[in-house]
Amino acid sequence: MTELLIRLFVGKNASADDPRTRTSYGVLSGFVGIAVNVILTAAKFAVGSLTGSISITADAINNLSDAGSSVVTLVGFKMAKKPADREHPYGHGRIEYISALIVSFLVLLMGVELLKSSVEKIKAPDTVTYSTAALAVLIISILFKLWLAYFNYSVGKRIDSTANKAVVADSLSDTAATAAALISLIISKFSSVPVDGWFGLVVSGFIIYSGIGIIKDTVSPLLGQPPKKEFVKQIEDEILSYPNIVGVHDLIIHDYGPGRQFASAHAEVPSSAAFWVVASAFAVVLPWRCVSCAVAMWKQLCHWPVP
Repeated sequence: MTELLIRLFVGKNASADDPRTRTSYGVLSGFVGIAVNVILTAAKFAVGSLTGSISITADAINNLSDAGSSVVTLVGFKMAKKPADREHPYGHGRIEYISALIVSFLVLLMGVELLKSSVEKIKAPDTVTYSTAALAVLIISILFKLWLAYFNYSVGKRIDSTANKAVVADSLSDTAATAAALISLIISKFSSVPVDGWFGLVVSGFIIYSGIGIIKDTVSPLLGQPPKKEFVKQIEDEILSYPNIVGVHDLIIHDYGPGRQFASAHAEVPSSAAFWVVASAFAVVLPWRCVSCAVAMWKQLCHWPVP
């Protein structure tokens, strides 16, 4: 199903390096998330009201917040593709990081709300009514959310998206909440022990922990985390591949959003090299998109022979 959706709405051979392709992936994941979560929200609200289960009802609210998360992701991808302007000369790519941060706060909020509901349920437990319909809905919900997590994981891996990774964590948190509701429902068939609130308490702790982790992951690129060593090595090797370049130093990389990295570097050249030979080496577009190389000739230019 994942590959089919990607082929239909993105393209079979679309390059993930193309900003338009990246936006297509983001829009697709947003619409898929909205559709799945709206369906699950309606089903769980109905079943939660029927059985009187706080876990199922809270899970329905969780799905509604997941749908909101998908909307945020969708809008984030659409806004991130806006071209650079006078106020934002390096583009709007960091909006994708901001959308991921919003999703992480929604996950955290959902965990806190579930924690409050679970504590109230422990203080004043209600009887959970077992029903086959509720059992079926919860099992189907788990399968849907696992597939949604896999779908967003696949998309996030293809385009290296922080926003999609946040949605994956959100989907897995929802899967855990649904599993807790399922277990408490099964127990209610064989025992009258009120375990609904306790399961909700455990799941809320897991969701809060996941939300804090996502916040840390999304704040780092906004604050300016160091580039990956592999990426630095790639740039250095590319610069050194040109004739008459014997060394590289003072490499600085700026991250203005996924696929929008800019770099400046000082290239070392022999003093005997002709200026026009070295300059011509950089009159090309480097193979990484959105990466510019500003070369500072550290030798005395006035000593270079001019043709």
